Amino acid sequence: MNWKAIVAVIALAGVASFVWYVVDQSAGSDFNRQLTPADSSAEDGSDDRPRKTVKETLAVESEEDYQEKAKKAIEPPDSIAGSDDQVRAAAGDLSEPLGSYLSPDEQVRKWVSLIDQMAEYRLPSKHLPVVYNKDSFQVIKNDSGQLVNDPANFDRWDPLINAVTSLDPKNLAVYYKKWSPFLEKAYNELGNPQSFDTQLRSTIEHLLVVEPIPDDTPLKQPKVFYEYADPVLENADPLSKWMWRLGQENMLALQEWLRQLRSYL
Repeated sequence: MNWKAIVAVIALAGVASFVWYVVDQSAGSDFNRQLTPADSSAEDGSDDRPRKTVKETLAVESEEDYQEKAKKAIEPPDSIAGSDDQVRAAAGDLSEPLGSYLSPDEQVRKWVSLIDQMAEYRLPSKHLPVVYNKDSFQVIKNDSGQLVNDPANFDRWDPLINAVTSLDPKNLAVYYKKWSPFLEKAYNELGNPQSFDTQLRSTIEHLLVVEPIPDDTPLKQPKVFYEYADPVLENADPLSKWMWRLGQENMLALQEWLRQLRSYL
């Protein structure tokens, strides 16, 4: 069935879709959206960021059943045009709830753009690939009278985390190997000097080095949005703050899944 040919895109996109939704997509986000985009361009206008590189041999290729799985993996399509229905169907096949979270159109282009922006520590606010409805952000006061997260804030992400971590990392790596040229072709439309492979790996590595913070870390509300009371935490990069918003249990579950995925890549 042709719709299964979109499996690799969805699988890898699951990582990105989960992380993005740790913040609200509207201007009325619970936390303020202070951006710290990476800018490695030199003052003379040169750009020392890594150029296009794609890892040619993946760890999953040394697995005994790799050839069998690779033969069963559907060939990638020649074009991404008109593939949105198949993308949603494939997402549902991989993880039943995942397909219901996808937005209507331009799925593949949205996913590669999302990974690209996240690799540069930027928060996309337009052309988003996922719709994930959740309860509003809430705070409570601790025994010292400080504002802290309501524990229910972390529970809001359970369905999405479960949808992502239910994906089999080994199978994803098999598909990623077979689909890498197709993903690079879609990514090349962005016109950036990096490769999709580089950006994906950069995003995963950053998420894995984020250290957890206590779920009851104090907050403050200087104006409309809530902030971390500790200025060191508040000034952290956006991806770290996204992970903290999940709560320790969810964050560690995601990191364990990412480690398994990385071990096959």
